[in-house]
Amino acid sequence: MSTDDSVTAWQRLRSLRYALALYLSERTGRDAAAPRLAPAGTLAVSAGPAADRVRELRARYGVRFETVLGQDPALQAYEYLDFLDQGLALLGPTGRPPRPVLHDIGCASFGYAPALAAFFGAAELVGVELEGFRRLKGGFRRAQIAAAHVAAVPGARFEVADYARFTGAADVITAFFPFVTPAPVLGWRLPLSVLRPQALFARVHANLEPQGRFWMINHSAAEAATAAAFAAGAGLALLVQTTCTTGVRERPHAPVLTVWVRGSGTCAR
Repeated sequence: MSTDDSVTAWQRLRSLRYALALYLSERTGRDAAAPRLAPAGTLAVSAGPAADRVRELRARYGVRFETVLGQDPALQAYEYLDFLDQGLALLGPTGRPPRPVLHDIGCASFGYAPALAAFFGAAELVGVELEGFRRLKGGFRRAQIAAAHVAAVPGARFEVADYARFTGAADVITAFFPFVTPAPVLGWRLPLSVLRPQALFARVHANLEPQGRFWMINHSAAEAATAAAFAAGAGLALLVQTTCTTGVRERPHAPVLTVWVRGSGTCAR
């Protein structure tokens, strides 16, 4: 964990409780096959700007996520595809290498895997999640849900791992709202020991191919500035930055998208 004097005693106590829960889940959760998940069928967005944006994305990318995903993951998939599409408008085709190997950091249950597949056309799509064995609503563990989500996405797989220790070359690395400050870590009921942004961005630099692209979304301008300092410190160079409109789902702050390449500096580890 990076040093942060703003962490309170109460937050540290919460962190200890979450550390125990993570420890137990890792030792009791390696069981059972993927469940059969029911698709939403229709999307709970039928009018207004959000519906207009969904229709635009459907037409542009030939997708209907609600036919393969439940309501919440389908909305998330449209939202993340929306963010990526906004970045592509600034980057042009150089932002999407053909048939890339793609790593996604902190993918949770990886319901948005179809969005990444539709946008990048990845030959290999790897979702990496630190906490893969937590039991979720409905009794299934996260790894089981993720297995169901990736089953219909060619070339996709789910890995339970800390990306800061995950090795492998990637043409594209994506990170939607990575942890760079304590509050979101505790909000996800994880221990503060998993907050290691220097190691995380060093691993991004190490895994990214020389001509690769690192796409990152942060919750706000303030969080994006914090993340950018870690990325630059790891030897990454900023290619493009934009404040995203929230066309599909409302958020309290406008997310910030940045795209990075490997710089010429020494990677901090």
